[in-house]
This record gives sequence, C-alpha cells and structure tokens, in this order.
Amino acid sequence: MEWITTQSYVEVDRKIEDGEQKSFEIEQSLFLSTEKIVSSGHQFTIEEVYDISFRKLSQTYGWLYLHTNQGVFPFRTKSNPEFFISEFKKLK
Repeated sequence: MEWITTQSYVEVDRKIEDGEQKSFEIEQSLFLSTEKIVSSGHQFTIEEVYDISFRKLSQTYGWLYLHTNQGVFPFRTKSNPEFFISEFKKLK
C-alpha cells in the first residue's frame, strides 16, 4: 500500500521508577492512504472518518482529532497537521 502522507504524533507513557512517576514521549505516526488512516493502535477506513480537526494547545503541542463513526480519537502532535488534513479532505 502506498501512503499519501504521514503525520507524527506523541504518545505519553508514564512509569513509576524509584517511587517517582516519570513520563516518556513515544513518537508515532498516522498514515493516510486512499483507503484508510492507520495509527499505532487503530485503523479506520476513509468512510469511517467523518472529519479531522486541529486545536493548538501551546507553542509546542496541539491536538489532532479524528471524528469517526466510533467516536473522536485525539492525537497529540508537535507539528502542524495542515497538510495531512488537506490531503484527507481531498479524498472526501
């Protein structure tokens, strides 16, 4: 399968080490093809995704939201997903 574009996002993993909670960022990617969007834990056909939106939280982070027939799935991103969103909207 050939991907049209990808969008990086960050998952936060929390662990307790030496009685102290520590957070670790894990870089992941969303992949967009003509048929589906794939993340590290989910796969959606283009028909299942109604819309994609973005909300900037700070200078560093924002939330990319996939609005699907299964609910809204948030992805924390450090980069602007404008190109990913525009490529998705071309398919709809």
